[in-house]
Amino acid sequence: MKNRFLGIFAAVVIAAGAFTSPVRTALGSVSAVSEAAAVPAPAASRKSGTYYLSSGSFKVTLSCADSGARIYYSLNGGSYRAYASPVTIKNNATLKVYSVSDDGGKSAVKTYKYKLVPKVTIKPGAGEYSGAQTVTLSSGVSGVKFYYTLDGTKPTTSSALYTAKGIKLTEDCSLRILVIKSGWSKRYITKDYVINEAAPEPENLLDDYTAKYGYSTLTGSQKQVYARIFEAVKNHAERADVSDLKVDRSELDKIYWAFDYDNPQFFWLGNGYSYSYNMSGNLLSVSTAYSRTKSEAEQISRKFEAAAAEALAEAAKCTSEYDRVKVLHDWLINKTEYKSYGPVYISEADGAIVNGQALCEGYSKAFMYLAQSAGIPTICVSGRSNGAGHMWNMVKLGGQWYHIDVTWDDPISTRPMLVYDYFLVSDKTILSDHSLDGRSALPSAPSDYKA
Repeated sequence: MKNRFLGIFAAVVIAAGAFTSPVRTALGSVSAVSEAAAVPAPAASRKSGTYYLSSGSFKVTLSCADSGARIYYSLNGGSYRAYASPVTIKNNATLKVYSVSDDGGKSAVKTYKYKLVPKVTIKPGAGEYSGAQTVTLSSGVSGVKFYYTLDGTKPTTSSALYTAKGIKLTEDCSLRILVIKSGWSKRYITKDYVINEAAPEPENLLDDYTAKYGYSTLTGSQKQVYARIFEAVKNHAERADVSDLKVDRSELDKIYWAFDYDNPQFFWLGNGYSYSYNMSGNLLSVSTAYSRTKSEAEQISRKFEAAAAEALAEAAKCTSEYDRVKVLHDWLINKTEYKSYGPVYISEADGAIVNGQALCEGYSKAFMYLAQSAGIPTICVSGRSNGAGHMWNMVKLGGQWYHIDVTWDDPISTRPMLVYDYFLVSDKTILSDHSLDGRSALPSAPSDYKA
């Protein structure tokens, strides 16, 4: 009896252990179920954080240290799905991920939180400026709105809404901007501007031929022919009718070269001219050759003006004519490579300004274009230098004329530094190694410029 009671007691104790252990034991047999091995949680290619973007989204790649594990993810509280390709994040997002091993083990859930903020381009940036400025705002992210204030107060969606016209600043201000995109985080930006009284805007002399030197050397009837040629070339006309002006054909050479050396903007103008006349020798019409068609000229003009605007913007910051001329001289040299042969444009202003390649003629016409645009009276001068045909410029500063040879100031292989050997010099200085061909009347340059 004693042995029997002990056996029953032992069986009770062992059976009670089944409620506290993962191993079940029964009398007469033994079976076991083991826990699955631990699985590492997935890692994301982007950590949690705030991301400033210039486009509307980014992708997150998930990976697990257990290469055989399956990855599942949930975006913004949605249902979990099997991961097969990078997850695209288009708005602020909460990404939850976990891994499952082949034997059924599941990792802990890991959470990544992403805040998206648009990158913003502001032009011009904060700083001190001479004269009113128009500030433009832009972002590569679509759907962005900008709200702003100019009095230093924090902007809200009730503040002024930015439009494509930009923000005109006429006085000192603190520009504060609220950047908003639906589903993204807000952004506040502050830019401080100091607006000084603007220097007088230089007068653009390009189209005012009555203010140009060559025109001033002509008589009354010669000026009328000049004006007719100007309008014809401006409109790409085949010829200029001058039959009513009674000007002798012998005067045309002087008139034409005064016109040509005054007006660099007509880069489509070819070399030379032809004319018709009556039995009395009076001119009837003047025809000019064109190196580019009207359509080609119009297309190039847009590039020409945009490229020149870069140099003119730099020159406009200068308060003195001398500084403006120096900026244009240096800008043109830094942009242009000398070419002794090549396409037709190397002899015209667009060769240097648009294409960065020019002969001396192209350098000179480009410089004249820039200088006249900046309000500096300028002409082209033709002659010879180093035994070959050559062209350079004369400019008028402070009521006096000076020579400038941008081509010869440009660095070359044997002299790799920019120099100012021919910058604002006198007749005496330039004629020491240059000569004139006498094709057009020139003003006198009695002395070198004294800074």
